[in-house]
Amino acid sequence: MALLLSQPHFSGALLLLLVSNLLLWEKAASNLPCVAEEGGCWNPLLETFNSAIQKAETLHNLADQLYVELYYNQFSSGQFWDFITSYLKTLINFVGSWISPLFHLVIELSATKDVPETILSKAKEIEENNRQILSDLRWILNKVSPVTEMTEEFPHWEYLSFLKSSDKNNKFLAMFNLSYCIDHDSKYILLQLRLLKCLITGKDC
Repeated sequence: MALLLSQPHFSGALLLLLVSNLLLWEKAASNLPCVAEEGGCWNPLLETFNSAIQKAETLHNLADQLYVELYYNQFSSGQFWDFITSYLKTLINFVGSWISPLFHLVIELSATKDVPETILSKAKEIEENNRQILSDLRWILNKVSPVTEMTEEFPHWEYLSFLKSSDKNNKFLAMFNLSYCIDHDSKYILLQLRLLKCLITGKDC
């Protein structure tokens, strides 16, 4: 009987011990593992992060070196300059396509009654800037690839007839659309010039 009377106390103590161990195990599991060794504590998670960061730094340095070597190496210079030459030709034709529309815009604005001087002067300045950019691009192409021959093909502006129309509404609408298009294309020209400067000179990239 004594054994039966003491058994519940034994079972309760054992249960308490098991619960305590379980709580201790959960607490330990919630903490990052830290393996003790000589000289301090080694944290596998922290060390893995450090290792990954070190590899990423190596990756970045190698990638940077590869880019520089690929850019300047004679091995790829032929392919690279062929691409640049083609790119320059495309931009020359793009800028050149604005020569005729802007020329006729200035003519029509000059002949239109009561056009504000600020509008006419801006149109003239835009036309002149576009011509100068075209001249600069021709010079750059000749400098980059002196032996390159180019046939300039400036597309015809299909709405020129509206700009020269005797109908005031059609004329004004053509002027307005042209101003919108040159505003959009001027951003594109600026972007491409900056990109070409980076590719050719390696500056301001």
